[in-house]
Amino acid sequence: METVIAVQRAIDYMEEHLGERIEPQRIAEAAYMSLPNLYRMFYALTGHPLVEYVRKRRIHRAAVSLRHSDAPVLDIAFDCGFDSYRTFAAAFKRFTGLTPGAYRKAGTYYSFERVNLPEKVSYAEDRALSRQYPDVKVIRTLPERAVAYRHAAFAREGLEDEAFRLFYELLAAAGFDMEKTRIFGSDVPPEPGSRPNLLEYVVMAPIEPHDAAIHPKLFTTALPEGLYAVCTAPAGPAEAIVAEWNRLLAEWLPRSSFKLGGHMFMEQYCHHRGKTTRLKLFLPVVRKHEQEPIEIAQLAPVRMLAFRAAGDTAQSAADERLTGWLTDNGITGGGDRSLFMCYSYGFGNGSDRWYELGVSLLPDEELSAPHGGQIKWMEGGLYACVTTEAYGAMTGVLDRLHEWLGRSGEYRMDEARSWLAKYEVGAGPDVERSTRVTCCLPISVREPG
Repeated sequence: METVIAVQRAIDYMEEHLGERIEPQRIAEAAYMSLPNLYRMFYALTGHPLVEYVRKRRIHRAAVSLRHSDAPVLDIAFDCGFDSYRTFAAAFKRFTGLTPGAYRKAGTYYSFERVNLPEKVSYAEDRALSRQYPDVKVIRTLPERAVAYRHAAFAREGLEDEAFRLFYELLAAAGFDMEKTRIFGSDVPPEPGSRPNLLEYVVMAPIEPHDAAIHPKLFTTALPEGLYAVCTAPAGPAEAIVAEWNRLLAEWLPRSSFKLGGHMFMEQYCHHRGKTTRLKLFLPVVRKHEQEPIEIAQLAPVRMLAFRAAGDTAQSAADERLTGWLTDNGITGGGDRSLFMCYSYGFGNGSDRWYELGVSLLPDEELSAPHGGQIKWMEGGLYACVTTEAYGAMTGVLDRLHEWLGRSGEYRMDEARSWLAKYEVGAGPDVERSTRVTCCLPISVREPG
């Protein structure tokens, strides 16, 4: 651990002097290491040669300035530690494939994030999954003391952006170097006694705790320790961020050797001059002891009230209709009722996309006004089933079921029936993590020969 701390000191020194001429010997002195030992250990711990790391970080900083400011290219070159335009342009093209001027107009984005050694890649996933999701890495974070700000609002839209803006302004006004300050955010439950429907979001920065006294609205906390699946998302629009969260939760997670952990979800704000340039999403995970088994089950028919919608907004429309019916009838889930979900798996977005949510009806229950829903039967029969935690749209679980069926010599898909997911709503304060879902794929026994 002492070596990790020493190399991290070297990284911190380089980050503080990226705009200046950096002598390798001075870096070694900052780390209290000999230069040859620093070269070896820096490469072993980061995967990057020391001098190459400095160049990549300078190019990253220049790329951010080119994309988010109107500063002249030569000024950016000098600010990022290059002594001439020619040297800068050659290095920039080497790493990005573009000249600085062309990069400013292009839609591509070059990124080389600062290395923080307390966060380290802690596993190597199987090759097939790594090829499919090359941008997803699992790291272990260590606890860090931090200052935080809690923001509350009644509207979901803009909650995170406003929390970031206010927190950033508080820290900047106190004199912190914001270009070097890491900022994280997370949804949190409202404090006891809060007004109904209040939403709260906490933003955190790993800064020495005694600095929390800079403003009465700030408090001390700790960034959590644990395993996280991490990927990068655009700064907006909101739909793109949600889509990236869904890719992590509904697609990558069920196919991985991990399951959802109990520590907090987080977003890291990569920022420049007070504006978010992109986000890093931190999905809390823990290792699975074993993968959930696929079981063959004979299911009985179920009478339900179903709400179906079509098009790109099908999911939110169906959810709104079902929620409205449940609210109007004072139903909170659980008890003698089950919730069901199905959608046009494999069709992508567009006019062919549909999404259906349903709730089971009690025996002999009659509805005079089903609120736009349709009373129907979920067909019984033979199904291949997997019971897991709730993984968003359950895409990864469906992929696994279809892959299993494709290899099966005993069963085939029953095209006359639809797949479905049955939800058993959990109890306790964290319903999302305690809910169990059974995905069911309709099958039939293959005829001999």
